[in-house]
Amino acid sequence: MAQQTRDRDKRQAADKRQATKKKQQTDKAAARRLRENARRMTGDIDYTFLCLVVLLLSIGLVMLLSASSPAGSSDFGDPYYFFKRQMVFTAIGVVGMWFVSRINFDRYKPFVPLMMRVCVILLILVAIPFIGKSFNGARRWLPIPGIQIQPSEFMKPIIAMYFALLISQGKYDLKKLEGNIPFFAWIVLIVILMLLEPHLSGAIIIAGIGVTLMVAGGTPIKPIAIAALPVGAIGTLGVYLLSPVRWNRIISFLKPFGDVQNTSYQVVQGLYAIGSGGIFGRGLGQSIQKYGYLPEPYNDYIFAIVCEELGLIGAAVVILLFAMLIVRAVRIAMNAPDTYSTLVAVGIAAQLAIQTTMNIAVATSSMPNTGVSLPFFSYGGTAIMTLLLEMGVLLNISRYSARNY
Repeated sequence: MAQQTRDRDKRQAADKRQATKKKQQTDKAAARRLRENARRMTGDIDYTFLCLVVLLLSIGLVMLLSASSPAGSSDFGDPYYFFKRQMVFTAIGVVGMWFVSRINFDRYKPFVPLMMRVCVILLILVAIPFIGKSFNGARRWLPIPGIQIQPSEFMKPIIAMYFALLISQGKYDLKKLEGNIPFFAWIVLIVILMLLEPHLSGAIIIAGIGVTLMVAGGTPIKPIAIAALPVGAIGTLGVYLLSPVRWNRIISFLKPFGDVQNTSYQVVQGLYAIGSGGIFGRGLGQSIQKYGYLPEPYNDYIFAIVCEELGLIGAAVVILLFAMLIVRAVRIAMNAPDTYSTLVAVGIAAQLAIQTTMNIAVATSSMPNTGVSLPFFSYGGTAIMTLLLEMGVLLNISRYSARNY
């Protein structure tokens, strides 16, 4: 009789534990559904992020107008030539950003593999001499009636979306070597195509986006640091050694005042612009270096003009705005509703961080000149249009994210 009582008590205790466990699972599922519904019902974009985008875009357009007006007057007889062309692509990009921010993010996910293949085909076409258009020794553009497109700009967000899709599908175990091989194969292919243009800065940025997503997806950092960094350093050095122009850039970086009238001319003029700005700057529109002294003042070296006209304080404000934008993009990634959205946001944030850092480092002679543009500031129709579409993607992700930040 006592044994039966003990058995009954054990069964009752086990049933109670089972009921409690089931209730906990039900409560967790209900809480998860509540969070998911809350994410779906937020509806509003991240207005802080949008304000930062608008602010940087506005400052960038004003600085582009100031930096490009002398070149527009001398080369095309119109001081507003570059500004007006940039405004056209900016308007297209803003409209595109609005549409992308409102379209359900999952609708164009099935088309990502196709977009990746199209971008690779475009990069191949650019490498063909009689198809791709050259400028200043680089063949980076595809001529289309009325405009020219730069496929490498399209590849930056597409590789982020494609890698994010592959990782989110769970087909590859990134913690194992064989799981990383397809991703490294894509990176090597794209880098080779970019170096054929040649476009070293674009290759570095795209490789950086890809590696960042791999690490975010589970690839251990240590093997990448051991393998990728030496390979990348040797490959980059090899590219510079095989090209006299790029080797001269190394020399001008190491000895900026060694050949002021030739190989180091642009570097030195950029440093003059930064140094002459002082703390408060010469004043908006008052740059001297943009009048035929500093080559490409509206493109790769526009940050030097920012420093000259707005001074150390103005340059610090611009850097702070970029830092705030990148941090906000990371927060959007952290609060994204699913793995795919998180990784896409991480990829775009990585692009912003790498490209901005490289441009400022080049302008301040902290690294060799690689010909990289400054987001929102530098002249380039394809670049500004694609960048604004990427901002639309981040705004779209923020619309479906939990608002706990």
